[in-house]
Amino acid sequence: PVLYLHNMFAEALLASWPAWAIKLFLGLSIGLGSIVCVQRIVSRKKNLWSAQSENESNKKQIDDEGENTKKRKLFRQLQYEYLLVYLIIMLADWLQGTNMYTLYSSYGQSVSTLFLTGFSSALFFGTYAGSFVDAYGRKKACIIFCILEIIINIMEHINNLKILLIGRILGGISTSLLFTAFESWMVSEHRRRGFPDAWLASTFSLAAFGNGCVAVIAGIIAQFAYDLIGDIGPFQLAILLTIFALIFILKFWPENLIQREFEHACATGANTSFTQEALRALFSKKQITGLCMITALYEGATFTFVFLWVPTLLYHDANLPTGLVFASLMLCIATGGELFGLAVDLGFSLPFISIFALFVASFAALLAASFSYTHFFLTVFAFCCIETCVGILQACASALRALLLPDHLQSSVNNLGRIPLNILVVAGTLLADHTQAHFAFFAVACTFSSAAFVQIFTIGSTTSLSKNHATSSDDLQHNKKSD
Repeated sequence: PVLYLHNMFAEALLASWPAWAIKLFLGLSIGLGSIVCVQRIVSRKKNLWSAQSENESNKKQIDDEGENTKKRKLFRQLQYEYLLVYLIIMLADWLQGTNMYTLYSSYGQSVSTLFLTGFSSALFFGTYAGSFVDAYGRKKACIIFCILEIIINIMEHINNLKILLIGRILGGISTSLLFTAFESWMVSEHRRRGFPDAWLASTFSLAAFGNGCVAVIAGIIAQFAYDLIGDIGPFQLAILLTIFALIFILKFWPENLIQREFEHACATGANTSFTQEALRALFSKKQITGLCMITALYEGATFTFVFLWVPTLLYHDANLPTGLVFASLMLCIATGGELFGLAVDLGFSLPFISIFALFVASFAALLAASFSYTHFFLTVFAFCCIETCVGILQACASALRALLLPDHLQSSVNNLGRIPLNILVVAGTLLADHTQAHFAFFAVACTFSSAAFVQIFTIGSTTSLSKNHATSSDDLQHNKKSD
């Protein structure tokens, strides 16, 4: 009977999904699995080659090999501590995103008002959130994020505009913490434990790959939660996941507050000091300025694309299986994360990888602009290319931030860079609502290509960044003393 019910359910489910959507999902799944296997083989050969080279040039082969093995194990432990929390938090975040629009619509509230309130809050509070993270500790900021998320998801249960608006304001603050505090904690902890900067790329590759995978899982879980409880179901699951992440952070994450000579004044205005130094860093080094501009441009283009893909595909197919297509696009992000890791293992520089991904994303957006109303499958192909490039860029941008931004200003500079991003997100929202798809996709293509040219003229295409990171930190310290 169980097998019969399973077969009946599977037949009914597959019958309701178009064949092209099923083939797309399965093809992307097989492609991702193949890339994962290739990346693991290349990475293993690279590690073996490095170990042999070190052994040939070192007389103390046995001691060094044992020390390197121990260091690798400790590094894997740090990756586990970080990625477990990060992926749980991202799963909770994806769960909220799946049904937020339909929840507010079911309440009869203005969705655009609530969304714009959240973006405006992130724009205003983001400046101070980054300074708080750097001044008072990354672990404390992650704890505050979890508490805010629990409160926000509880408030989503109440159909009252004022309460929902307060929730969106708090959501803007938590978003600023989400995209700075966790990454800053990992980078600082990585260096505090004495691991090489070259190993950071591995963590960011796994994070991008895992983010795509949990997004697929979130879509499936959210559908089950909706079927059982309704639109509020995914938010209730998000509360449970956030509580688990909070407990793990409290128990296992150490604080890695950066001690500075001016930090004794934390109680009387450290935020201002960190903000001033972050502004100095942002405008005194063209590589840091360029990195913030690149991040704002490519993420702004990505947000605009998010607003566009559903109505564009619905124009061709009114019965579009949006959940399955969403899962396919998230598989593309996971694929991008793995391709980034593979490119690093093959010896490509971070700036080259980023520029290549930006130009490919721009070409794919132009393809969508040309065929969005005339050719369905070319449009789907373009969308998959864009999301794959987004997966590459997420990992690459994180690695570039880790190498270029000074340790004590990771969050402050990052959040200052998100100010133009939030402006672009608001502009992208209005663009998607008030223009035709082909024009909006053309604007997305121009934004991606603009980010590529900014990188060429500020960071370069083959620059060695580890040296630049040290130089920027030294320059900032010199400027601080001269002031």
